[in-house]
Amino acid sequence: MNRQCEHCGTALTGRSDKRFCSVKCKNDFNASRRRETRFVTREVDRILHRNREILQTIMGEKRNKMTIARLELAKMGFNFDYITGIYENRQGKVYHNVYDFAWMAFSTQEILIVRKKKK
Repeated sequence: MNRQCEHCGTALTGRSDKRFCSVKCKNDFNASRRRETRFVTREVDRILHRNREILQTIMGEKRNKMTIARLELAKMGFNFDYITGIYENRQGKVYHNVYDFAWMAFSTQEILIVRKKKK
């Protein structure tokens, strides 16, 4: 069985579970994977922070709850596909979390925004 280095393709000799021909190849391979992951997570994190900034701007410092038209939120650049979690209350209503805020969509195209209480 001809095994090859996962990074450079050089033929491998030695242990049967060996994946790389050298420490340098192993380090280069893992560094490139981290760079790819970092790019994806950086983009997701940017979108989540932007969503939170929009909710913070709408709510201000004093408000704890309000409704806004879904279209208005979308016009501000809010991305409904990116959330940090989901919460379902006892009545079965689903809230979408964005860090310390939560929002819930109504069938009337209104969005309820709630600031989560600090513990």
